[in-house]
This record gives sequence, C-alpha cells and structure tokens, in this order.
Amino acid sequence: MSKKLTHKNTCVYNLGYHLIFCPKFRRRVLVDGVDTRLKEILLEIATERGYVIETMEIMPDHVHLFI
Repeated sequence: MSKKLTHKNTCVYNLGYHLIFCPKFRRRVLVDGVDTRLKEILLEIATERGYVIETMEIMPDHVHLFI
C-alpha cells in the first residue's frame, strides 16, 4: 500500500477513516443483489464528493470502508 501524503504550507499529513456500518440488530440483509447495489451507490457518492475509497468489504451483516 502506498502512502499518499497531502502537503500544505506548514504540514504534511495522511488522513484515513475506517468506517463500519451495521444494519439494525445486525440482521443479514446485505445479500441477493443488495450488496452490489450498495457498492454502486457508495462509489457514486464517493466520486460526487471527491472521496477515495481505498478498500470496501460488504458482508451480509455489516460494511467496512476505509476512506
């Protein structure tokens, strides 16, 4: 994994967020095509807002994102 550093006037930084989303009561609802549609929606939102999703894993009962 390459480090992407952001350079500003007085600082250099690498900022990443690890987000985990869970459905209510951690039910297994992200199956049967819901997972692929969710992936499409998340990638669409990321490109609209200028975010980079480094990794994305969608499990039946939760979602891991590293942004």
